[in-house]
Amino acid sequence: MMDFSKLIEDEMTPEYAKRIIQDLSPYPYLADILVIASSFAVGALFSIILFLLLRPLLNRFYRRHCTMNAELQTCISRMIMSFVGCLPLVLISYSVWCDGIHEWVAVLIIKPLWGIGIALLAMTLSYAIKSFGLWYKQQRNAEQRPIDGLIELAICFVWVAAIIVFIAMLVEKSPIYLLSGLGAIAAVLLLLLQHTIHSFVASVEINADHLVEIGDWIVMESETFGGILDRQEIDGIVTEISLHTVKVRNWDRTLVCLPICDLVNKPFINYTAMERGGGRRIKKAFLIDQRTVRFLNDDEVEILKGFDLLKDYLEDRQNKIDEYNSTRSGFNTRHLTNLGVFRVYAQRYLEQNPDIRADLTLFVRAMEPTDSGVPLEIYCFSKEVQWIPYERVQSKIMEHLLAVLPSFGLRVFQRSSDIYQQGRHQIDVVGGSFPLERGKSPDAGPKQD
Repeated sequence: MMDFSKLIEDEMTPEYAKRIIQDLSPYPYLADILVIASSFAVGALFSIILFLLLRPLLNRFYRRHCTMNAELQTCISRMIMSFVGCLPLVLISYSVWCDGIHEWVAVLIIKPLWGIGIALLAMTLSYAIKSFGLWYKQQRNAEQRPIDGLIELAICFVWVAAIIVFIAMLVEKSPIYLLSGLGAIAAVLLLLLQHTIHSFVASVEINADHLVEIGDWIVMESETFGGILDRQEIDGIVTEISLHTVKVRNWDRTLVCLPICDLVNKPFINYTAMERGGGRRIKKAFLIDQRTVRFLNDDEVEILKGFDLLKDYLEDRQNKIDEYNSTRSGFNTRHLTNLGVFRVYAQRYLEQNPDIRADLTLFVRAMEPTDSGVPLEIYCFSKEVQWIPYERVQSKIMEHLLAVLPSFGLRVFQRSSDIYQQGRHQIDVVGGSFPLERGKSPDAGPKQD
């Protein structure tokens, strides 16, 4: 206890202070409360002044480097409030050890005050890290290289360090001493934090290799368990990448949240390179009815020369064929096929189409015949990469080729919906007619319940 009589006898002590000391001398604990309250009041006053000075300075600093928004401004204000909130606690902690404060009161107050001070400092660092993350999001390459996972991990490390320092203060040991003892429980920590560790490693790998970025279109096949759909198929735009999860907005407007480790451990398709390259692949196949594939006669060749895309080709091929056939006859002669001529027409139609990239891979090919017809595949790249314009281009190509197909004497394979019976003949809309045996009816295809 401080000897208040010395203050009373001191000539430098003001008269009002002497009277206050004389009045409080019979109430020693009231003096403790007065000292603590006055320290808090002085600290709070300086905290308010410091807050009013720091906030405009920091706001001006951030405005020079980024655009101030409500979220960033709130983060900066909370960071300053947490920082200046430590000032009253420092003054109280200093004053409780002065003479005149009971020792047991000082012991009772000091450690909680230190704990609150450590928490306020941790909050200050956390809000500083968050404000840095908000600033980074406004930078040019922020969407391609998100650091949300690293921000979360840094905040986690700040609070872990704050807890270690607080425990060291309670047990009156050095934090280094506590850290040296963590090796004994490393296995437990790894077990508890294994998901966070795996997520952090996956996040670093994704950012380093640029596997996925915000705004990318990704497709990941759904998983099944026991024949039951276990997870919805992922097919949409990446909207958020955090430490543990990745959010994808599907094209049907549903939101899927998947573990970030899945992007490293499981296969997926990223269509961003296709969109940035300015070409989206079109790969479609017609199933040509094999009954309609045949040789063309001279009259049909002359008719097909009416197509501007085929005129020079047919004239050149016909000259070469006539020259070849001049010394041959019968089965040894060569002829043009309607499927081959249509394949050339489709190739040239794609090459002159303004919506198709002629500088990228482009071909039309006849594939191996199947029991459903001869597949005629078109392979090219559309200049449109967005979904709706791309589908429009693709549909126009398919519609045109289907419409022009009968001009070559060809038809698309179809069960029997376009075959009907008339009298004693089975009539084929495209392929003509052939006799129908008495007592038998044409195959109507699979029956429906």
